[in-house]
Amino acid sequence: MINSTDFQHTPIKRIAILGGGMTGWTVAAALANGLRGMGIDIVLIDNAQQTETDLHCEATMPACVAFHQWLGVTEKELVARTGASFLLATQFNAWADQQQQYFMPFGDHGFMLNRIEFPQYVIGRYLQGKPVNYDDYSLAAVAAKAGRFCHPSAQDTSLFSTLSYGLTLNTFAYFNYLRERAVQSGVAHVIAEASTLKLNSDGYIESITLNHIHGALANTPVASQWIGSDGLVAADFYIDCTGAQGNVIGKALHVEWQSLSGQLPVTHVINHVQPISQAQSIPSRRELLTGAAGWIQNLSSQTHTEQQYFYHSSFTSAEQARNVIGAAESAQAKPICIGRREKFWHKNCVAIGESAGNLDVQGAGKLHLVQSAILRFISLFPARMAADFNAAEYNRLTNLEYDHIEDFHSLHYQLAATQDTAYWQQLARVTLSDRLLHKLDLFKKRGLVAFYEGETFSSGVWTSLLLGNGFWPQRYDPLIHSTDAQWIELQLEKMEKMMRSAAEAMPTQSAYLYKQKLTAEIDIRSAANSN
Repeated sequence: MINSTDFQHTPIKRIAILGGGMTGWTVAAALANGLRGMGIDIVLIDNAQQTETDLHCEATMPACVAFHQWLGVTEKELVARTGASFLLATQFNAWADQQQQYFMPFGDHGFMLNRIEFPQYVIGRYLQGKPVNYDDYSLAAVAAKAGRFCHPSAQDTSLFSTLSYGLTLNTFAYFNYLRERAVQSGVAHVIAEASTLKLNSDGYIESITLNHIHGALANTPVASQWIGSDGLVAADFYIDCTGAQGNVIGKALHVEWQSLSGQLPVTHVINHVQPISQAQSIPSRRELLTGAAGWIQNLSSQTHTEQQYFYHSSFTSAEQARNVIGAAESAQAKPICIGRREKFWHKNCVAIGESAGNLDVQGAGKLHLVQSAILRFISLFPARMAADFNAAEYNRLTNLEYDHIEDFHSLHYQLAATQDTAYWQQLARVTLSDRLLHKLDLFKKRGLVAFYEGETFSSGVWTSLLLGNGFWPQRYDPLIHSTDAQWIELQLEKMEKMMRSAAEAMPTQSAYLYKQKLTAEIDIRSAANSN
């Protein structure tokens, strides 16, 4: 227990996670792995009434694949047990142009020629008035167009080594999978309501009082280890995964929420989830398209397809939004409170997930922010309670991450074709950050991407988003003229043919899942459908 005189010297040996669901169990599994062997006990306190366990599809990036590798998860087992599918690219369907069908992959396009970056050659070709389809020079993009997939090759000389992929997750099955893994790794699970937090004179959390403790916990090792006779749970550090409520970081520690609702243009989301039949093909892309009052995302796991309409309630009603995506009348419009905490790590508490911040999801989804946050916390994990320098660095890096992701998402709106609706007309007047304005100005004038500390997306992805949506520079690298123009044309033609030929040799995702014995287990399908 922490008091005002010795907390600075207290080693961290007990961590309490408040909140379950995908966020809480991701954090629990990560802590169990990252802190193993340190003699630290971990408990997750889960209020079933507040934890979101609804079934959704969640699109992730290659960083999620790397997270699973670090976690020691066997991807084959995860995909089969959770019904995940593989994701190669994002399709922009009539986003910047009514005839547009652009596929943005996770990796780079083409290959460097004569020590000059590949995009410069494509920019030069465009400015010379020649036809250009930038996604023709990415194997992942070409494969995604055809619904194909295979894993990257381990041989650096193979074109297939350029593939980079994420996953589309069945969130219900995924968090259950992580929960099982975390509990097997020694994380204690308590189902109860955390009602009161006791703070010491320095504002650090001493303990939590639990109400409505699940009866099955009585007289168990978990109860004797963690729960006192008075219902108190005492830990050295607390992680707030209670979602938008922010029960610990906000309500108990009074860390303010900095709303960005006036700057980012969505207020609600409505989801329409449908089971996918075994006969349906499984795409290796997700789709983005504009709506009259927002934007729509279509994505598919092995078990379900989902349409998500992110909209602004000042420009359409929930009923109208449901009609756009064909959702049932019972489909609830979930409010989206865009913003972030003034601090993410305060005293002996760190907020992760929606209790820390909530951003748009065009590029980086919610799970990415959770995984990134817990890895950052582990890398800065303090040996003792007084670690203001750790907290300050964590907060600095997290703010940088949020800044750049906000810019990336804001750019999506700016690149969208102007529509004859009040919503999109208002977006045209939105003020962009100085960071993004500089990035756009440099790219427009020279075809280069300004790359900052804490960026989530590579310069190649930024370039892909810009060129694929019609934002072309005014000039290109003049060193291109030192190379024979016919030779350049020949190389570009060869690259395009190579990408097309390699993609045609790849199986469809459905065929690949079957051949690799990665198809979703039947019990996962039925459990998810009955949720």
